Amino acid sequence: MAHLSEIDVFKKTLYAEARGEPEEGIVWVAWVIKNRAAMNRSYWGGNTIKAVCLHPQQFECWNAGDFPITDGQGYAKVSKIADNVYGNPMNQDPTGGADHYNNPTKEGFPAWTNNCIKLRKIGEHQFYKSK
Repeated sequence: MAHLSEIDVFKKTLYAEARGEPEEGIVWVAWVIKNRAAMNRSYWGGNTIKAVCLHPQQFECWNAGDFPITDGQGYAKVSKIADNVYGNPMNQDPTGGADHYNNPTKEGFPAWTNNCIKLRKIGEHQFYKSK
């Protein structure tokens, strides 16, 4: 994925992970990624959005490599959100520091959720903050 810019990886990750979610849920997924990069933890991929998104086993959409964009309207929606979260340093994090999320309907509550504080459920995603 070396050919993709950081903002392109960010947009594609949001598209794949949250395009069917309400706008607020997409914003929260974006902030999970941004918060992880700000925390600069090697197990999350380091201090860039691109490294965090592409780190193995962190975002399911990248586990099999690159993927196609099949919904232009959905991609435009997440692109606008990504541009706003990524490009505006004055934005305040609305999540309270969320650094994890999952879809409990599909995944239940994996063991890692025991080390987190449940913050909020938006759409199909439950958001968490590490303890």
